[in-house]
Amino acid sequence: MPQARQDSALIRIRNHYRSLPPTERKLADLLLEFPGDIASYSATELAERAGVSKAATTRFFRRLGYESFEQARLLAREQQVWGSPLYLMSQRPELQVADSNLKRQMELEMQNLARTFESLDTNYLETVAARLIRAERIWVVGFRHSHLVADYARWQMLQVRDQVHSLVSEASTLPEQIVDIGQNDIVVAVGFRRRTQRFLQTLKSLRQRNVRILYLTEPNVGASINYATWVLTAEVSGTGTFDSYPAAFSLLHLLTTSMFTQSGKNSRERFKQIEQLHEELNDF
Repeated sequence: MPQARQDSALIRIRNHYRSLPPTERKLADLLLEFPGDIASYSATELAERAGVSKAATTRFFRRLGYESFEQARLLAREQQVWGSPLYLMSQRPELQVADSNLKRQMELEMQNLARTFESLDTNYLETVAARLIRAERIWVVGFRHSHLVADYARWQMLQVRDQVHSLVSEASTLPEQIVDIGQNDIVVAVGFRRRTQRFLQTLKSLRQRNVRILYLTEPNVGASINYATWVLTAEVSGTGTFDSYPAAFSLLHLLTTSMFTQSGKNSRERFKQIEQLHEELNDF
């Protein structure tokens, strides 16, 4: 795990808080509320917002163990790239007009979709879809917010073919499931930013067992990509505090549509049987 994540600004401030002089404690109070401000403001601007001198700000960050304010700002920006909602918040004033916010959100979602599909190799996607159709079994795993995307992936694929299973993410049950995964199976691993250590350990364990992995994640994901056999990426950057996943769901929809097309008669027959069962059970 990178040092920046082990020893974030929040942890450093909390560890030093009781020993801080009153002036520096004012700055600490400000940053405990909005740690993203470290990345958003200059040292001079932070000093003004906290009502302290720039010299006090410099002493504050050195007391926390940083070589300089710039080092602290770079590490805070890494937290933003990593996707921490707390670090994505800032006190920078924003135009609080509903129509303006709605337009900005719509534009961002359209950009995310465009970037996702502009970077997509359709031949590669079809190759992945074909491998998923031919796999003996598909296992789907995702943690935290990625679990919702993984659940959608399983639901979509289960309409196209049989033997699509969820890897239950409770620590006590994963090993009992992983032991049954064979080399003819494929694991669809959904891991968008703020990946847990448990997720990364699961990828490593699967790779060591020579299990094929389809990794659905954001672009520029980093070293965890090395565990994957195939990688599909979707843009998830949001307009503010939270990430946004329409592009990920749309990419999965495209993937399962390709699976359905390539499966042909088998998928159509499965659809017929599913619809017949819906009628028998009076589901709708």
